[in-house]
Amino acid sequence: MKKGIVAKWLGFILFTMFIVSTATVCSAADDDFARFGVRIRGLYVMPTEKIDNLPGLGVTVENTAAPELDFEYFITRHFSAELVLALTKHDVMLDNGGINAGSLWLLPPSLLVKYHPFPQWKISPYLGFGMNVVMPFDERLTIGGDRVPFKVSSTVGWAAQIGTDIAIAKNVYLNVDVKYYDTGTTATIGGIKHDLDLDPFLFGTGIGVRF
Repeated sequence: MKKGIVAKWLGFILFTMFIVSTATVCSAADDDFARFGVRIRGLYVMPTEKIDNLPGLGVTVENTAAPELDFEYFITRHFSAELVLALTKHDVMLDNGGINAGSLWLLPPSLLVKYHPFPQWKISPYLGFGMNVVMPFDERLTIGGDRVPFKVSSTVGWAAQIGTDIAIAKNVYLNVDVKYYDTGTTATIGGIKHDLDLDPFLFGTGIGVRF
């Protein structure tokens, strides 16, 4: 598992280095623009969870809202790299949402390479692809009134996004964004491991500045 995670991150880092080096050569004469960006978003996180071998319990991981902070570097006007930071808390429900049985926290940083086809437009769309790490902690679960040992493992997966920046002043932008994280992991409940796919959609809107 650890070797697989290292291999995935190494592959993505090499891919990012290739994009950065290629784009930097292409942008030698295109230096007159703001390269650094900071953005704050409000997120609505919607897991599309699937968990195996738990018939009859109807386990669901609830949607939640959370803040997000991200940092962006524009390699060229058309390509950027974005580091996304967030922290979310989710209720764990049984009986298909009828019983609140516990909760878990997720720390899901991601790194994406984004393509901006029309950077000169006031409404500038983009596409992004990269990788995410999901690190769960403080997992709690109660079944039938009894506290049950509950642990969700960390995982690495791919991430994709689509969104747009809307210029409202010089180097100030509103933002609307949708991301999808591939997060296949395992949940250990009462000593028994179960395959768990969280696979959340993240709907965000916010404001950012470039300098």
